[in-house]
Amino acid sequence: MKAEKQMVKSRFNSLIILSLLIVLSISFVLSLFVMQLMAGILFVLWLFEKHDERKKAFDNILKFILVFGLVRLITIFLSEFPQNSYESIYKEGLFYTSAAAIPFYLKTFNKKSILTIMLVFIIGAAVMSLVGSTRFFMNHVERAQAFTSSYAVFSSYLLAAFSVALFYPKKAKSNSQILFWSAIYIIILIGIVTSLGRANIAIALLIFAAAIVAKQIPLRQIIILGIFFLIGALIYIYNPSTSMEQRVENITQLSDRDIIWQGAKEISSEHPFLGYGPRTFHQVFPFKEKFADKGIGGWHNDFLQIYFESGIFGLISFIVLLWVTIKTSFTQLRNKKTDAEFKFLSASVLASVITLVLSGLFAGFITSVVLSIAFVFLISFLSRIDFENTLDQKTSN
Repeated sequence: MKAEKQMVKSRFNSLIILSLLIVLSISFVLSLFVMQLMAGILFVLWLFEKHDERKKAFDNILKFILVFGLVRLITIFLSEFPQNSYESIYKEGLFYTSAAAIPFYLKTFNKKSILTIMLVFIIGAAVMSLVGSTRFFMNHVERAQAFTSSYAVFSSYLLAAFSVALFYPKKAKSNSQILFWSAIYIIILIGIVTSLGRANIAIALLIFAAAIVAKQIPLRQIIILGIFFLIGALIYIYNPSTSMEQRVENITQLSDRDIIWQGAKEISSEHPFLGYGPRTFHQVFPFKEKFADKGIGGWHNDFLQIYFESGIFGLISFIVLLWVTIKTSFTQLRNKKTDAEFKFLSASVLASVITLVLSGLFAGFITSVVLSIAFVFLISFLSRIDFENTLDQKTSN
């Protein structure tokens, strides 16, 4: 109780803040406007919070996000193509403002509210997966996607949510709970599969296997999921979808990552320290004419993109940010004083960060308007858990 009283205090009604966070949690691929509006309102409210409370909420994760942001800002102003790079100021700005506001407000809530916000995020992802896969099966889109995001963003978003769902703390293991979570897993996985991102499908299966090994999925649930996958496989074998096979074949033919790596090798030694500047792919890539897919507009790899846009300094700051985030979660998992449910929550965020990083090897999340905010939203839960652990440590001392 002592630790509870020392939580961060906001000037504003907690119900208003909770509502904003819940709407934000379901808006990532539902509506870009709503997502930006919620994140923007939270930041404006954060500006009016007491300085002492904001200072209390400041932590290592935010510190390294700001370091990464500073490097990005420097490379914007020193860009070889400033008119292109200036776009990053407003397209990536919300990432940094959200990194200040979201963890601050999570630190004002108790455990029950924190778990509720994350559960709503998971359910929201399942609903969006249902929407995207339905649009796919009705032949409205070539790949499953929501209304305001591309299939790549949709797929990576679902991958992160799927990882969170697998490790999210579950108290009851009743039949109704097992059926509920089985439905969540199946619906989100269908969305990932119908987005036709081969790498993300493989990563989803990998994290699913990891959850089984970690005993996060009861035997009864494994049987239910196994029956579903068997039925789905039999339906596909005996009644394959010609349109789906054709779409998969067309997409497979448009894989140009080998050309991207050739181009990266060609210019890797140029501007190694601060890069060419953000959003300069079209200006610097040497083999654009070789692309089968003429719509390619980026490096399809977070690490390549950060290196060529912000140089070795940007890449180091990005890697350190990821390392600090992952290390924070591992520390929480090893800490015997971490609340049992918070340990599961930390593991769920860790799983989502790892899947986003793996997905980032084939696409990218850190410069995506949607996925970067989703990333901040997820790692903010680590900040919240770390804050309570610090309070507990001070109380015990």
